[in-house]
Formats: sequence, C-alpha cells, structure tokens
Amino acid sequence: MPKFIQICKKKSVDEDFQQHRHVVTVMKCSLWVFYGLPLVQKDSILVTTSNGVGLVIEAIYLAVFLFYCDKDLQLERIQATGACLIVEIGVLCLFYGHTLLFLENVSARRKLVGVVCTVYTIIMHGLLALQTEDDDEQFRCMYLPFWFSFTNFINAGIWIAYSVIYKIDVYVLVVNVVGALACAIRLIILCCSAVRCLLLSKRVVPCSSVPVV
Repeated sequence: MPKFIQICKKKSVDEDFQQHRHVVTVMKCSLWVFYGLPLVQKDSILVTTSNGVGLVIEAIYLAVFLFYCDKDLQLERIQATGACLIVEIGVLCLFYGHTLLFLENVSARRKLVGVVCTVYTIIMHGLLALQTEDDDEQFRCMYLPFWFSFTNFINAGIWIAYSVIYKIDVYVLVVNVVGALACAIRLIILCCSAVRCLLLSKRVVPCSSVPVV
C-alpha cells in the first residue's frame, strides 16, 4: 500500500516496480471467487467474499499502475501487462464456461475448481518465494515489508482454523498451510535481509569523513 501511495503522490511509476505480482494475484482471486460460489461449493460464501475484496484491491492497484505509468518510456510494460490481463480473462471465461456447461454435478465442479485453485495458488507462492531468493537486498527491504508478510502469515493461520473447525475444506486447508510456510520463509529471509542491509549501511563511509587531497 505505501508503494501505491508514493506512486499517486509522484504521479509516476519507477522502473523497478514489479506489477506482475498483482497480475498473478488477480488470477488467483478470480479462481477462488468462483470456487466459493454456490454453483461450485455450497456454504463457502466467505471464500468468495474475501477473495472478491482482494480482487477489487488488486484491480485498483493495476489501474493505478496503468494510469501513472509513462506511456512513452514504459510502453512495453503497459502492453505486456495488458496482454497478460486479456489472456487471464480469456482463460477464466473458458474455464468458467467449461465447468458450468459440461459438469452438471456440483461435487465434480468442486473437485475440478478446487484442484485448479490449489495448484495455481501453490505455484504462485513457490514462484514468489523463488523470486525473493533471487532478488537483491534492496528489493527485499523495499517491496517485501515485514508486516505485510507477517499479516499474510496470520491470515493463513486464520484460514487454516476456518477449514478445520468451521468446515472441513481440504483445498482451503492445503493452500493455506503452504501459504503459511511460504510466509514463514519470507519472514526469515526478510529478517536476514534487514540485518544485512543494516550491516551494509554501516560499512558505507560518509562523504564528509573522506579526506580531501
């Protein structure tokens, strides 16, 4: 959120801003919204509601990015983002249509959509975790704040409790167990990165202390 507030204030998007995270999250939220509908899964409106809110937030983020992105200097980024969103919409329409038209049994719909949601979300968590490993220290400190990962970790824990206590839902349970583990890994990496950033900043010699010859 602070990054987007900064973008709105500057009315420009930095080159190092990573919009693909929000693009893949749009796909994830759209799949889970569909999973929670009564046509697919009964008594899971909370899944649809929470992911619907997430979908709206991610859509706003991408709208801010596309609005303030420099149309001349970053045209390729805009085109790539737009192309990805169009492909996502097409894939979702085909998936929704296939599920509703060819699977008349609600149980079969639940299994198909649940497996697709689970696999996609796990892959997304894995790719983001791998990217965190590959990114430099400055990226980790700037774009993966501690409290964001900590909040996601708590959120995953709440959904684990929901899928076990309120209603047994294997797909929600598996996804959030993996999500909690991914958040725990990111929190560890963030703590290590923060220490390294602190040590690196202490090693930098201030300009005022350098003797002038």
